[in-house]
Amino acid sequence: MFCASLLSLLLLVQAPPPADNTVIVPQWSNSTCPVMGKPISLRLFTDTKYGRIYICCKVCVKDIHDDLDAAYGSAYPAPAVIDNKLCPVTGRELPKDAPKVSLQGREFRVFDKAAAQKASEDAQVTLARLLEPNWQLIDNKTCPVSGEAVAANTILVYKSKIVRLSTPKAVDEFRKDPDKLLAKAEAIRAKELEEERRKQGEKTPPAPAPKDKQPREGAAS
Repeated sequence: MFCASLLSLLLLVQAPPPADNTVIVPQWSNSTCPVMGKPISLRLFTDTKYGRIYICCKVCVKDIHDDLDAAYGSAYPAPAVIDNKLCPVTGRELPKDAPKVSLQGREFRVFDKAAAQKASEDAQVTLARLLEPNWQLIDNKTCPVSGEAVAANTILVYKSKIVRLSTPKAVDEFRKDPDKLLAKAEAIRAKELEEERRKQGEKTPPAPAPKDKQPREGAAS
């Protein structure tokens, strides 16, 4: 019983090792299924407003969502309080009234209600930025492996860079040529940012000319 409790505690508080030249899929999991009480499978989980809850079998998904608060409390009974100074969603310094968020057994603060909503929707990236602040988010919207739109909460980390993917199956393909695909993800994001700036420029009206540069009334054109 003691060994099982110790293992549960270690799984709760231990973050994945820092990324170097190894492709990793960061996971911060509960140790036992909150429905069956059995050991979880890292391949089986359901995403909720509290982040991921790992399970032992697919039939547990319905029970979790039928009583989410109870399931979350059972999965992560002893939340670790993180005294973060910066919002892991926006990167901004936290105000005094910053709201609290609870994700996968971690309680922390975010900049505002909008950031809290984003943290819940993008839980895996939020946790990665909270627990491993040296990791950099590329934030590509297109998968460098499949060329398709990325899926929510589907990421890997390589050389301390967080890359979004369209499917978990893309991880194996990424591992075959990680340097090439990391460079591709960065190029994709650079192109996306350029397109975003172009669209923003089209929406922004040109600034009026300074008064001393404006033509005077009656002046020859």
